[in-house]
Amino acid sequence: MMRIKKASFVTSLTGNQNFPGRGLDQIAVAGKSNVGKSSLINRLCNNQKLARTSSEPGKTRLINVFLINDSFHLIDLPGYGYAKVSHAMQEDWGRMMNDFLEGSGQLRHIFHLVDIRHEPGAQDVQMAQWIKTAELDYTVVATKADKLSRAQRQRAVQLICRTLAVQPWEVLSFSSVTGEGKEQLLERIQKALGLEDEETSGGRP
Repeated sequence: MMRIKKASFVTSLTGNQNFPGRGLDQIAVAGKSNVGKSSLINRLCNNQKLARTSSEPGKTRLINVFLINDSFHLIDLPGYGYAKVSHAMQEDWGRMMNDFLEGSGQLRHIFHLVDIRHEPGAQDVQMAQWIKTAELDYTVVATKADKLSRAQRQRAVQLICRTLAVQPWEVLSFSSVTGEGKEQLLERIQKALGLEDEETSGGRP
């Protein structure tokens, strides 16, 4: 089983720019503002201070790059859909994400985060459609799963599936509070990167 034993911040980008170590495989994390991207990254990497978290939506305004186990990059994309920023800034964020994703030949998987408590919005649908059109491997991650009962979760996942036109096995419930779903996320990263167990224990030999 994959274990993340080393994680470090590399740089922040405004688009599809070169950065130190570029060329390694990439895993991206996308989602609406305040959906829990930074909390997910911190939980995966066992470091609560790695990605900056904030109660203020729209805090992540750049593409943040993290080096994981000296073997791949985790890409934290800027949150979309925060209504209190200007329309021009929202367009800038959209161009930034498109510029990076369309120009990244190393992208192997996208975790598309949605809040399990709410029906996915129009921009979530647009992101899902873009991922499918680009024929990228992806997982829909329903965050904040600890906020709902088991029965509520089942209904919520069904709604997510209908709204985003995905299958139940393409949706993974996750909680940064309890750690639920963490092992499954790590398994999907390992599979997406084609890593062997000995390669994921802390870096390639």
